[in-house]
Amino acid sequence: MSSSPDEGVYPDYDAPEGQIDLSNRLCPLLVVRALSKFEFEDVRRLAAELCGRIHPKVLIPIMSYQLKNATCVKDLLKIKACLFSICISLLVNGTDAYAHPDMFWIHQAIETILLWPSVDGDDISKAQHGCIDCLPLILCTELQATKAVKNSISIEVCFEQSIVSSGDSLTKDSVCSYVIHHLVCDEDISVMLGRNEVVKAHQSFRLRMANVLITACQKVPSASKKPFVSKILPRVLHCVEEIANSEVRSACIQVFFSMLYHLKSLVLPYSSDLLKVSIKSPREGSEKERIAGAKLLASLMASEEAVLQKISGGLVEART
Repeated sequence: MSSSPDEGVYPDYDAPEGQIDLSNRLCPLLVVRALSKFEFEDVRRLAAELCGRIHPKVLIPIMSYQLKNATCVKDLLKIKACLFSICISLLVNGTDAYAHPDMFWIHQAIETILLWPSVDGDDISKAQHGCIDCLPLILCTELQATKAVKNSISIEVCFEQSIVSSGDSLTKDSVCSYVIHHLVCDEDISVMLGRNEVVKAHQSFRLRMANVLITACQKVPSASKKPFVSKILPRVLHCVEEIANSEVRSACIQVFFSMLYHLKSLVLPYSSDLLKVSIKSPREGSEKERIAGAKLLASLMASEEAVLQKISGGLVEART
């Protein structure tokens, strides 16, 4: 008897009742088409999108398995297809996708990929852009999940427990805290690179964490905007002056600019602190910090009336 064409494509999974037969028929075909190197690009993309609409109890184990294997061998085509399907699943299924225990392995693979050295425009950087699209969706879905179960057992806590039970040291905190920590923390990350590449990899990784937050500013749903600001902005503001790396400080100021631009009056409680950063950067920072600080100051000056009133005293003081 000849083996099935989808043999070995995915591990065993516990499909929801009523979907087992449909999943058994469609999943192998869609997964094979989405991950095949010999398929047309448009077909791969459509198949990956359709995979993302499969129930998360079926899809997430499949994609976590495939993404982990693809990351081990640096199969960039499969990595991009898996990440795209996961993004669609998060958009369509929200907390049902986020709460799956195998999301931990997806997060772990994303961290590994973002630590790879890359050059702008090469294939690795394109895979990393996929990670920078996926991680903000996980973060935003986490905020929705936390709000949805505020008075019951938190999905965020369940996610953290799955991480702890795995025995891995990747993170024992929320995705939001994970991103902030690696952005503002000056400690080196232990990576399997040469001695001269460790610091460079860490700086690049931190800059990618800033890009995750910038992307999240654009993707966060209206209902989660306020907790998004309150969880991220004060923590980064508190640490920005203590960051030793000028490139990372500049990236943090760009995060502030993005939050002000996209979230507007929600940053009102922190507008005076943003003004101090925007004034200090052109005086004391590097060229990139000066440019970022000038953009932030211009954005503050063009903000809503409430923000202008809040910073008016600081503007007068800065002139004197």
